[in-house]
Amino acid sequence: MRLTMILAALLCVAVTSGAGRTPRPAGLGTIAGQVLAADGKPVAGAHVTMQTTEGHHLQITDTNDQGRFWFASLPEGQYEVRASFNGQVSEWRQGIWVAPGEQTDVVLHLRPKKSS
Repeated sequence: MRLTMILAALLCVAVTSGAGRTPRPAGLGTIAGQVLAADGKPVAGAHVTMQTTEGHHLQITDTNDQGRFWFASLPEGQYEVRASFNGQVSEWRQGIWVAPGEQTDVVLHLRPKKSS
């Protein structure tokens, strides 16, 4: 009987201390935002490009009916995003920090493309 109680106590300690737990994968974060026209209205169907600060192209997505977009499951680090729609573009938003388990929100404003 005493051995059973000792084993039960050890099992409780092991469970509460995390022994036998499946390790969690490294945390991932999200960049979310909205694309707005010059008049401040949301832009549906805008293309949003996201890349690393080193310029590596990662993903492109389109905004929904409310002009919103998401880039999920991103490793921790710095990113840049830019939107485009019908000859208009936003500035590159640089230095967007993504932290594990966090959502970083950005707003992108479209403007006419500059002539070269």
